[in-house]
Amino acid sequence: MKKYKIIANPKSGNETAIDKIAQIVEIMSENGCKIDLRLTGKSGDAAEFAKEDDGEEVIVSIGGDGTLNEVVNGMIDSGKEIPLAILSGGTVNDFVTAMEIPTEVEEFCNMLKAEKTKNIDVGVAGNRKFINVAAGGMMTDIAYSVSEEKKTIFGRAAYYVEALKEVVKLGDKKKKTYFKLKVESEEYSAEEDVLAFVCANSVSVGGFELAPKAAVDDGYIDVMIVKDLDLSELPTLIGNFTKGKHIEHEKVIYFQTKEVTLSTDADVIVDVDGERAQKLPLTFNILEKAIKLIIK
Repeated sequence: MKKYKIIANPKSGNETAIDKIAQIVEIMSENGCKIDLRLTGKSGDAAEFAKEDDGEEVIVSIGGDGTLNEVVNGMIDSGKEIPLAILSGGTVNDFVTAMEIPTEVEEFCNMLKAEKTKNIDVGVAGNRKFINVAAGGMMTDIAYSVSEEKKTIFGRAAYYVEALKEVVKLGDKKKKTYFKLKVESEEYSAEEDVLAFVCANSVSVGGFELAPKAAVDDGYIDVMIVKDLDLSELPTLIGNFTKGKHIEHEKVIYFQTKEVTLSTDADVIVDVDGERAQKLPLTFNILEKAIKLIIK
């Protein structure tokens, strides 16, 4: 029987991950699988567990986007080429949504048995890898600005409340919400006043299909930039987001590239898969087919 290393964050997703961890260990044990269970206790644990070679043949990540990001970084940094499986345990797990990976434990275990895999790309932001998205500017820091306590009590609603606070800032002329961003790539180069940018590897970002042309195995990063706008322009843009037509909006720049450099004089921190990372300037590129993902 195969040996599985399960790297799990027991505090993620309204603490429902604890139940999922217990269920998957029980089912896999009954199926005769060898299990090496590693529970994270602090930031960085998941990456270290993924780097360690304990003879595992498959790694299973259980948690949110942040846990998954650490696992991916650990695997790539240590040169591991074994399959990765992802069981969502977080409040928000955009990548699982985009890949239509089962979230119920029994169905997930059936997926593991089938052993169907897909080689997927991984994005790079400076020295940090991302499996789903790297972003900066307005609303992109919501994932780490919402406390773990609020995430546990309110779930996804906690993110929406924080987003509403950001929207209100657009109507306050005393607060500068935009920054000047220099964009340098083969496909598009310019200097723009912008509210936010997104470098996506998959379609789903923050519960929306922000990168409708993205594919996890096409060898490209999808870049979306929202230019500075007034509060009065926001309803139309949001309406376009819900319909998937936002990339046609005059205040949205959208292109696909293998590498782009973003720089600014402003203090802009980049969010990588829901976790605070480095500040701009940064170069973003793609590692083609870097992870062997177990899929349904």
